[in-house]
Amino acid sequence: MVASGSAYFSAGRIANDALLRAIAGICGSLYFLSIAFGTFYVFPAAHLRGASLGERVLASALVPFLWMTKEVLRLTHAHPLVEALYWYVNPLSFWLVSFMVFEMGVGTLIARALLRRRGHALRVITPAPVVTIVLSLGVVIGAYAWGRGENLYVIFLAGYRALFGAGV
Repeated sequence: MVASGSAYFSAGRIANDALLRAIAGICGSLYFLSIAFGTFYVFPAAHLRGASLGERVLASALVPFLWMTKEVLRLTHAHPLVEALYWYVNPLSFWLVSFMVFEMGVGTLIARALLRRRGHALRVITPAPVVTIVLSLGVVIGAYAWGRGENLYVIFLAGYRALFGAGV
């Protein structure tokens, strides 16, 4: 995330338009993929290395949390710190966390399948990851179906106005 994000945000200095577009496209895509889909790699990898559930969740949440924190810090240039901190609960964070929970459920199944293939005697499919997958997908689909996700933004704005006033 750090490397692709740095390259993406630095690409604006490139004078050659074709090279700028290529680097920005590649690095921007890698930046997005590392944030949105990193849990698909981190969660099973941590599981395979013997990490506890808490450690797997923490490891998986690190990159998205750092990304959210970077965005909050950027907002401090235009908003007081307390208002900027409210950005942690924005609708994009809701979608990202919901998708990460889905990825953790799938990652559990992937890690268990790999461990079983390595000779460990364990069940791959159990209720906890299946329920996690179904519930997280249900939350994502339900939130999207409820006004195509726009209602989440309206709730976010209502909370902001209730806490900080209408603004400018």
